Amino acid sequence: MEMSLIVALIIGTGHELEDEIAYQLGKKGICVLFCGNKLEGVIKTLNDEGIEPKFIVFDTIDLKTIDRVIGQINEQFGKLDILINVGILLDNGQFKINIMLRQGFEAKGFFDTLTVSQAFIPLLQKSPSSCVINVYGKMNDQNSRLKSLTGLFQDCSSKIALHQFIDHFNKQFSNTNIKINSVTIGDDKNVQTIQKEANRIVHLALLPFVQPAKSKTMRILYGVVGEGMGHATRAKVVLEMLMMEQHHVKVVVSNRAYKFLDENFSNRFSRCATAREGEAAIDIVEIEGLTMQYVNNVFDEKASVLHTMQRMPNMLQKNMGAYYQNLVFWKPQAVISDFDSFAYIFAKSHGLPILSIDNQHVVERCLIPDEARESNPKAFNTYKGFVKAKLPYCDHYIITGFFTPEIHNNYKAKTILVPPILRQAILDAKPLPSEHGEHFLVYQSSKSDTSLISTLQAFGEKCIIYGIGREEKIGNLEFKGFSEQGFVDDLARAKGVIANGGLSLMNEAVSLQRPFFSVPVENQYEQVLNAWYLQKLGYGVFADKIELQALRDWAQNIPKYAKALSDYHHDSNMQLYKTVKRVLEEFNRRFIWWDPLKNLK
Repeated sequence: MEMSLIVALIIGTGHELEDEIAYQLGKKGICVLFCGNKLEGVIKTLNDEGIEPKFIVFDTIDLKTIDRVIGQINEQFGKLDILINVGILLDNGQFKINIMLRQGFEAKGFFDTLTVSQAFIPLLQKSPSSCVINVYGKMNDQNSRLKSLTGLFQDCSSKIALHQFIDHFNKQFSNTNIKINSVTIGDDKNVQTIQKEANRIVHLALLPFVQPAKSKTMRILYGVVGEGMGHATRAKVVLEMLMMEQHHVKVVVSNRAYKFLDENFSNRFSRCATAREGEAAIDIVEIEGLTMQYVNNVFDEKASVLHTMQRMPNMLQKNMGAYYQNLVFWKPQAVISDFDSFAYIFAKSHGLPILSIDNQHVVERCLIPDEARESNPKAFNTYKGFVKAKLPYCDHYIITGFFTPEIHNNYKAKTILVPPILRQAILDAKPLPSEHGEHFLVYQSSKSDTSLISTLQAFGEKCIIYGIGREEKIGNLEFKGFSEQGFVDDLARAKGVIANGGLSLMNEAVSLQRPFFSVPVENQYEQVLNAWYLQKLGYGVFADKIELQALRDWAQNIPKYAKALSDYHHDSNMQLYKTVKRVLEEFNRRFIWWDPLKNLK
């Protein structure tokens, strides 16, 4: 594309920086549109250099004249390639442009930056490669020769306000093909003159026209809770999708989940440090995470807190090392969190867009029936408060599960429910009809429940038991060690499943149409909610504990549960895949790296 075909509009205060931007654009053959400033000096300078600039000056732009200016541009050019908003500042909680000519930043002729920029969207979308450059800050002529620059934002609170505005601005353009870039005057200590600042702005403005299309490969930080294996198996499915899309991903994970993901990915893909664009790469980074303590299948809050406090010094040391050595210098472009705080905090600290993928947020972002709360209202409110506080204000939320309550009206724009996220082994499984099953599958990860074995022995039916860590046969009971394929095969041939209220196994059982006997871990409302919906939908039984008679009654009703389950069909993760891909494409268009410690170095 010839530079002469590019049309750029500069809106601002009439400051010298705008003259320099116009000069540098004019020198490159760009057609520069300017509002209010006559640019005689810039035109003369270019003429002296043998350049006939393509400049057009419009009347000063304001909310009364903007429609006329847009009409003139459309009539003469039929498009707008570049919009540069110069001198945006914070005024009474809003980011605005001063439109008064050469009267400084104290003048009161402001208009809202977002409002005027949105008015130009139709013109910008007529360009094949359009962009908006927002320039924040002001100049101080502290040195008349060097024209030193200082930032407008001098305290932490205004920097936070700036980040929030940038994020809000970008979201308004997320469904367009318009690239958004931001420059804060004075934030780069290597840029100390007006000429260099203008060069930085012009470089960003022309990038879409002088470089190949932006690579679809993204640098993604993925945080996974390490307690239990449900988060890890779910993350494995999403990570396989990200590898298929050739992204570079760093996964931060703790406990058993680290070993699981490391074994599944580290030997199959390149490391992020050596991978090329368009080549899938992944690093599994071990951090220290929280652990849960159980006594007789009851979640022990005090013991869990005490255990965490004892490990806290080592957790902080290890996690800070991961924070700086693995992540800060890598500069991820987006963050995905499966209920993980480490990745979430990193995203918020650096102004990165974040996608939450989990099942926990159903309790906070969806309408939960009163009947599901009444068994323990205190536990419900405590759990909801915990979930709400852990990952607030993510850009998007994907909630997965076999039940689909209605989303709160306030959250519908940023929340989507998807069917269970199923590993490939489950998708490939060929289940027997549950009435023709060969055994009952039992999963029990807590070794503190001493009554389970004796009850199952009295039950008399063949049971295959996973999770206890033994491999032996005792009468009608067969204990097996961990084997992903072996577990899936046993699940597919089972009459039914006996387990706690964890969602991962429940999702898989429902998807394979296996009736379920659920005994939620006490003090874990998440499991109580899962079991309540299981029984409500007719897929199985919600029990407070495993008792022989209740188990026999459930087994006799297997055909009834199987009939209810026959109407349930999963979508092979298609909705998940489409949603993740769409969200990441949006994130890729509005990546901005923000280092809160930059000015403290």
